[in-house]
Amino acid sequence: MNQRRWIKPILSSLLAFATLFAAGGQASSSDQPPVDQPPAPKSAKLKPVKIAGKWSIAWDVRFGTVRAILDLKQHADQVTGTFEEYGKTYPLTGSLQGQAITFDIPFTGPKPYTIEFKGTVDREKRMTGTSGLQGGGHVFLGHANEVQEPERPWTATKGLKNGPITGTGLPGKPPKDDDD
Repeated sequence: MNQRRWIKPILSSLLAFATLFAAGGQASSSDQPPVDQPPAPKSAKLKPVKIAGKWSIAWDVRFGTVRAILDLKQHADQVTGTFEEYGKTYPLTGSLQGQAITFDIPFTGPKPYTIEFKGTVDREKRMTGTSGLQGGGHVFLGHANEVQEPERPWTATKGLKNGPITGTGLPGKPPKDDDD
């Protein structure tokens, strides 16, 4: 009689455990695709657009618009090349993911800095985006201490039209305050 009192709770516990175990097994098997369907790709990498070549870029800076030439080279999703303004050439490096482009241009001088450009490529003929001091950072304007440098818009068009770009409307002359 004592044994019967313990058998019923033990059987109930085993039945509950078996039900939980079977439900867990069914849930995990339903997560699997049916045998006749291939599994979905884990992380499909976006195919980068083609951007190699020369681009005319207009970049808004503190005192106007800089017009320059980007000469871009592309190897898969990696971008290298040059940024040329006012007869000076600076190297650039970056990357592409689908239509999203980023590249950095380190500017030399007494106070070197790097500008990071982020944007999108439209039909492999036009790029638009914003630029900013790499890492956010601050700049010194010469008055009122340091200020946060804002993101600045830029656009680029593939190909060079009307000859070389020389600056802000003054052929071959950089602006007087060239700290942007």
